[in-house]
Amino acid sequence: MIRYISQRLLALLPMLLGVTFIAFIIMKAAPGDPVGMFMDPSVNLEDIDRIRSNLGFDKPILIQYLMWLKNVLMGNFGYSLISGKPALQAILERLPATLLLSVSSLCLILLITFPLGILCGYKKDTPIDDGITVFSFLGLSMPSFWLGLMLILLFSYQLDLFPTSGFMNPLLYGEPFYKKAGNILYHMCLPLLTIMIGGIAGLTRYNRFGIIKILGQDYITAARARGVSESRILFKHAFKNILLPIITLLGLDLPGLISGSYIIEFIFSWPGMGQLAIQSVFQRDYPILMAVILLSSILIIIGTLIADICYAYIDPRITKKGKS
Repeated sequence: MIRYISQRLLALLPMLLGVTFIAFIIMKAAPGDPVGMFMDPSVNLEDIDRIRSNLGFDKPILIQYLMWLKNVLMGNFGYSLISGKPALQAILERLPATLLLSVSSLCLILLITFPLGILCGYKKDTPIDDGITVFSFLGLSMPSFWLGLMLILLFSYQLDLFPTSGFMNPLLYGEPFYKKAGNILYHMCLPLLTIMIGGIAGLTRYNRFGIIKILGQDYITAARARGVSESRILFKHAFKNILLPIITLLGLDLPGLISGSYIIEFIFSWPGMGQLAIQSVFQRDYPILMAVILLSSILIIIGTLIADICYAYIDPRITKKGKS
């Protein structure tokens, strides 16, 4: 298993370099001058050129990327062009909020979609299956940013049940932990619901198709002929076989889950990495933006690696293929 993990890590490192290099080129090709974003209009052109030279912005793009990569390998992620704060510090301050939203949504999606998918597959072409299918298609058809705005309009402005934005009521900073935690969960309801609706819709459909396919296999028919109970067929024979494609799908969906939460963070003013990244795009704050892209890529790679490890644990033949 250790050798298999090492091989997967070595295979993912070039991907990380490729992602950061492409992101760096796109960022540099975008219109706008980051130096002009924070300079006083009264500063003369010679001083602006000198600042641009000190920051290395006058060098070719490839040289700039290699300089950035060298600094990252030495632990220097740069400093914000706007606030002057170290980029890594700015991101680590936002990371817990992003992980709280993404991990919570992923866990709840899994807890809901597995029983829904099994129920739909087992109750194929029944009113239960039809109702969940309609919900799934509606969830898949709604863009997350539009859904978030609609939830704000309904539950915040019309019904006044949830706050429109934010992470926690500032008046509660001196209160006990349980009060602060409850208020954070209260503020998290709408962004969490926005992420979950699309995730539940897509994964439920996938689980449904998987269960229908597995229940049609010959070994399931043979098990029923031997008098095996339906619950045993579903939760022992069918459930284990559907885990492999589901784990693969989760590994592929993880990038979308993280990037999707970034958009939701901006809509709900959730103080995570997504909000910081979008603000950095508008402000041309290159060090912050590149650090966010790097850390997001690392989180995605870690998620992909965890999916590969789970895949190999469920099906040990995967590790044997990796050794051969």
